[in-house]
Amino acid sequence: MKSIKLEALDLNLLKLFVAIAETGSVSRAALKVGLTQPAASNALSRLRLSLGDPLFLRDRSGMVPTRYTTAVLPAVRAALESVMEALGEASRFDPAQSRRCFRLSLSGLGEAIFLPQIVDSLFAEAPHISLQNNPVPLSLLAESLQRGEIDLALGLIALDAPDIGVMPLYEERYVVVAGPGTGPLPDTLEALRRERLVVAAPAATYASEITAILARTGLSANVALYLREFAALPELLGSGRFLAIAPGGYGEMLARAGRARVLPVPLGSAGSPVTMLWSTRAEADPGLRWFRDRVSACLRPAPPPDQATSSAITASTGPGPR
Repeated sequence: MKSIKLEALDLNLLKLFVAIAETGSVSRAALKVGLTQPAASNALSRLRLSLGDPLFLRDRSGMVPTRYTTAVLPAVRAALESVMEALGEASRFDPAQSRRCFRLSLSGLGEAIFLPQIVDSLFAEAPHISLQNNPVPLSLLAESLQRGEIDLALGLIALDAPDIGVMPLYEERYVVVAGPGTGPLPDTLEALRRERLVVAAPAATYASEITAILARTGLSANVALYLREFAALPELLGSGRFLAIAPGGYGEMLARAGRARVLPVPLGSAGSPVTMLWSTRAEADPGLRWFRDRVSACLRPAPPPDQATSSAITASTGPGPR
């Protein structure tokens, strides 16, 4: 078996190898790959030394491949074409043909709220892609984005980390929701203080927001059930025994499904920013840019008609909204 010095090989040497075989001339091969004649001759010498074979022998017709060259040339040509095709694929993205898996970091509530809003748009344009949700703790989120383990993170999240792009999507507000049944329901804060409430606080962000709302509205003593997740909330509302304070997006989703009613009780709470985060190290990835554009188009509210609109995404690299 030949002793091959792989560490001395590079793509340019192999491109020259194929070009000499195709042209039968070092000078013509040099022109084809963009080298000078002396540089091509020197590269051929290095290639011969690395592969332990003369590779080409000169006769009246030009450079004739050796038996070794004839044997390996088809595989080398195919390998070069495969590499160039792969490198070209990385610089373009065809949604209609892509089979890429895009990875999100969403909470359980995020899955319920965001996925129904984005999947139809994504799969209509890119029917062969797949989506995967890998919820990542906030303490590990920046690293997961920077390492490419996650493409986008969505939610009530903010990161003070380098190389993280941030886009505010909308302001989430809290609302009062009731079951889908009929009957009189409170429409003022004073009337709400006579009701029993359920609240869900699956994360620290929700817990702090809910606690502040209850304290400000004087409803803390009305809470009958504190939940860590939202899954049981529709059934509890359906019993007619409780009302709930929930994020507006979730309340509206239940209302559209006929599982709840959103009540016009003002809670006086400021909106909490729902943001989209990604790694700015991946800005050159056309697939990620497409994914980010489509998600933001689905989740960001349409601007007023009198304001100029733009499809461009502006990335900020500082801390997200607080």
